[in-house]
Amino acid sequence: MGRTDRSPRRRLDPVTRQAEILTIAAEAFGAQPYEQVSMAEVARQADASEALLYRYFGSKPRLYAEVLRTALAQISANQRAAVMSLASTISVRDRLSALVSSCLDDLAKMEPEWATALISAGDYPAEARDVRDEAREERLAMLRGLPGLPVTNDYLLHGFIGFMDAVCLLWVERGCPHSDRDALIRGCLNALLGSDDALRPGTGRRSKFGRR
Repeated sequence: MGRTDRSPRRRLDPVTRQAEILTIAAEAFGAQPYEQVSMAEVARQADASEALLYRYFGSKPRLYAEVLRTALAQISANQRAAVMSLASTISVRDRLSALVSSCLDDLAKMEPEWATALISAGDYPAEARDVRDEAREERLAMLRGLPGLPVTNDYLLHGFIGFMDAVCLLWVERGCPHSDRDALIRGCLNALLGSDDALRPGTGRRSKFGRR
């Protein structure tokens, strides 16, 4: 005889149901290492059948990739909003500062395990690496779209993203200390644009990062 003490599962439309599962999965992956999260546990927390998770996402790596894609897209959207909120007269240096600062704000709100996973590929499944590659292209497009950016060389833009990821990862590992934010942001800006003096009009110096 089947159990009768279970509450009936809620019937939701597929889009809403998938979004709910992704939210639950994000909490699970944020609280535990990837290897310790199971599809069965996510299904239980989402009040769904394990079969439904496989129907929607196919596998645990693909579920993880979708969670990762959603989180990275939100970080990107927040960065765009931070830059778009600035007046048109704001310098490119301040726009880039807002972009980096927005990323730090998001990372500081996350569990360290999840923040690290968003930054570093680590030993995660190939599906996750593909998502990170897509996000990297999105970040490159965002940089190229910054008004007044004097850097057009793809090697330098890729290098900036790599540098930013490295210092953000170190910042997360150190517990996201607020006292280090200014130095981190300044380091990122200098990595791409050179020092303040190199960009200041009338100094007779030009940043080497502005050349192709």
